[in-house]
Amino acid sequence: MDNGSQLETIATESGEIITRERRYSVYLRGVIGRSGCRNRMPLTVRNISARGLKGECAYPPRPNDEVEVELPGIGVLVGHVRWGDGIAIGIAFDGPIDPTLAFTRNRPGVRRSGLFAAH
Repeated sequence: MDNGSQLETIATESGEIITRERRYSVYLRGVIGRSGCRNRMPLTVRNISARGLKGECAYPPRPNDEVEVELPGIGVLVGHVRWGDGIAIGIAFDGPIDPTLAFTRNRPGVRRSGLFAAH
């Protein structure tokens, strides 16, 4: 994975300019559960990067909990909850991923609409 294309420069609320990993705004449905636990619940992912995601679930795990997240196009990811606000959570993956694998156009076996292939 080319990390150079995965970086973006933004201005913070205080006006500070920082470089961070590129975040992709998405609406993905996956499942989440604490590592070693068989219970899973739905997770809605709002943004994803090479090293983490922001998601929402009904009963979010607590900060520092180790979790397993299963996402379409990517598979099962292991990470740790970094923060939470009661519904939304931030998860840091244990290793980098290619976040573009979550997009429909990159999933093997998914056919595009005929509108894209018009003459």
